[in-house]
This record gives sequence, C-alpha cells and structure tokens, in this order.
Amino acid sequence: MTIELLAKQGAKKIYTNLAGRTYDEIMFRRKDLYYMFATEKEEENKRELVAKIKDINYINDSCSINPNITWFTMEQIANKIIWIVEDNEGKQDYTSLMNVSREKVGVLICYGENIEAIRQTFQGIIPSILPVNNVNEAVLLAEAVAQEKDIVLFSSANGEPKDIERRGISYRKAVNNL
Repeated sequence: MTIELLAKQGAKKIYTNLAGRTYDEIMFRRKDLYYMFATEKEEENKRELVAKIKDINYINDSCSINPNITWFTMEQIANKIIWIVEDNEGKQDYTSLMNVSREKVGVLICYGENIEAIRQTFQGIIPSILPVNNVNEAVLLAEAVAQEKDIVLFSSANGEPKDIERRGISYRKAVNNL
C-alpha cells in the first residue's frame, strides 16, 4: 500500500493497518518460537529413543556438545538417569551440571582420554562413577546396573559438531547389539 492510499483512508485506518501488521508479525514469530521448542518431531541424535529393553529406555543425545544442551535434556527426564559420557578433548567445564546430576543421575559411566576430570568434578555428587574403555563396554555396564524404568542417556556435553554422527552411530550400534 502506498503512502497516498494510506493518506486517503485517514489516520484511524493507518493505525488499524499498522496494528494488524504488528500483530501478524508477533504471531508469526511466536509460532516460530513454539516450533523451535516443540519436541513432537524426533530427530536423529537429539533425545532420540534408540530402544526400550526390559522397560529401560536407551536415549541417544549425541548432539549435546555442551553442558547447556545436556542440562536441558536431563531436566526433561523424570526417571533416574544412567549417564554415559565420552570425553576425548578435556576442554569442557561440567560444573553447571552438578545440581541436575545430584538430583537425577544415579550412575555416571565415562570413557575417553579425559575421564579423570569428569571423575573429579562429580566425585561426591553422583553416587557411582564407573570408567570404561569404549561405548560398547559403557552400554553393557549400563544394562547391568539399570533397573526397571531407568533411562540410559548418552549425552557427552562436549565435543565438536563433527563428532555427533560418529558418536550417535556407535551408541545406536552398541544398544542394538544388546
């Protein structure tokens, strides 16, 4: 609409048109925000249910490449968590996960080159911290310690985007071999 047409309609119509346009823009953005946080669509490597074995859910969250994403995932889980972490880089500060871990994590299974830093961070926070050599051992150990209704969560809270696919495939393969 041109300025001339707006001028012919009068001030009342100008304000109505502007208000309508603003309302449409706000509603459009609101829908985007809603769909951004909606979890209806399951994505690979993002809170992905890999399997349910003996009433234990195995969840792949290998897209969690920082503690904030892992925190968000843990907050959404109501049951006791058996948390599997792979850390080969040693750059991450896990202290932001201490409170949620104290509340929800019963067992931490870790592997990789930097497990000592993980153990030191969660010592006294998580009752059981168990080091293993690889993801296959981690999944086998998780199956052994898991009880009915537990969640086995693979979420490293570290790494690079290039690691997501490799980690996800390894975890899915290990779970499907149970």
